[in-house]
Amino acid sequence: MSSRRPTAIARRLTLRPALACCAAVLLTLGSTPATARAELFGDYVGYTACAPCHQKQAQGWKATRHGDAFADLATQGEEKQSIPGCFRCHVVGYGKDGGYMDQELTPELADVQCEACHGPGRAHVEAGGDPSLIVAAPGEDVCRLCHTTGQDANFDYANKKHGLHGPEK
Repeated sequence: MSSRRPTAIARRLTLRPALACCAAVLLTLGSTPATARAELFGDYVGYTACAPCHQKQAQGWKATRHGDAFADLATQGEEKQSIPGCFRCHVVGYGKDGGYMDQELTPELADVQCEACHGPGRAHVEAGGDPSLIVAAPGEDVCRLCHTTGQDANFDYANKKHGLHGPEK
């Protein structure tokens, strides 16, 4: 009499490749530095991927308030760090595929980095810096997503846009 039900041994053998694959992925993630995790799962790569080609802008950005935006939020009280409406403007890509999740999983996307204004950079970086794959000159509308009249009534785009990559010389 033949049965179509797999035996316990057959079920175990069928599951082994799937379990091995899952284990390999988990081991890889466990050994992957935190600074690479966002890069594995989405289109955001963090400013360190931009810096090799845009060193002057990256160095200048570090000296701006955007370069320290997440730490600045911490000085405003612990409760603000748990309100998505607050911290979404202090990180890159919050709520978007591959964007900031939290300080444990995606610390490399904390602060207002390049991609907060220029959009996700993976395609741009992987194409060797193809300018058509990035927002080269973000407009005031991008800034106003965070610098709202209610949040930053004195925001002056015409004046502020010149200091985004550090002090002008």
